[in-house]
Amino acid sequence: MIHNLGDKTFVLSLLPNDVVTATGLGSAVDLEDYEGEMAVVLDAEAGGASITYAVKLQESDTSGGTYTDVTGGAFTTTDANTALVEKISVNTNDMKRFVKLSITVAGGTGAGAVSVVALASKKYG
Repeated sequence: MIHNLGDKTFVLSLLPNDVVTATGLGSAVDLEDYEGEMAVVLDAEAGGASITYAVKLQESDTSGGTYTDVTGGAFTTTDANTALVEKISVNTNDMKRFVKLSITVAGGTGAGAVSVVALASKKYG
């Protein structure tokens, strides 16, 4: 099935663009109104000498519940002091209702900006 991406696709901010200095989690995003494949795009600036970023999606049945890793929801860990732009695709139909982003900073205090957005289609858009 082909969808009109301009009318049916919405941008979900999983991690707003900001300098990421330490390991943390993004806010929960409710996927109840979305269906099918969701493209998730990481845009990471070089974090500094020896700094790496490991970024992955996690899911839960409830917003405040226990989150576990999404199968196929991990990005390539950035090389030290190297920028990375990468897209992964996950199927919202196979996921729990809530998703958030986990980012692990290794090698010191990060100094690079990182953002993650998802492009998802509404069920009844």
